Amino acid sequence: MHFRIRRHVVQLVRMTYDSAIKRGRAEVVGSVKLVDPVLPDALREKLTSAEQLEFEAWLGTRHRTDQLKQELAALTLAEQMAQAQRWFERQGENQEEAQLVADGLLRSWQPLRKVLKQHGLLE
Repeated sequence: MHFRIRRHVVQLVRMTYDSAIKRGRAEVVGSVKLVDPVLPDALREKLTSAEQLEFEAWLGTRHRTDQLKQELAALTLAEQMAQAQRWFERQGENQEEAQLVADGLLRSWQPLRKVLKQHGLLE
C-alpha cells in the first residue's frame, strides 16, 4: 500500500498484480481528509489489518515529520529573515519582483505576528 497526497486528502492506494497486462495496477481503496486523518469504518472494512497498521505508521511518521519541519522553520526563521534582508538590499532595479515577494511576506507575517502576540511573545 502507498499513500498519495492530493490537495486536502490522502488516497490509500493498493497495488495488485494484473496477469493480463503483466504488471502491477494501482487501485485507490479510499481517501481520508488530511485535516482529520481518521479511517472511517467503511474504509477500515476494506483494508486488511496489515494495511490499517501501515496507514497508522504512515500517519505517525507524517505527523512527526510535520512537527520537525515546523520546529526547524521556527529555529531558523531569524537567520532566514537576515538572508532575505540581504536579498532585498540587492534588488535595486528589480523592484517588481521584490514587491511581489514583499507582498507575500506581509501576508505571512501578519498571522505569525498575531500568534506571537496571543501567546505573549510580543510586547
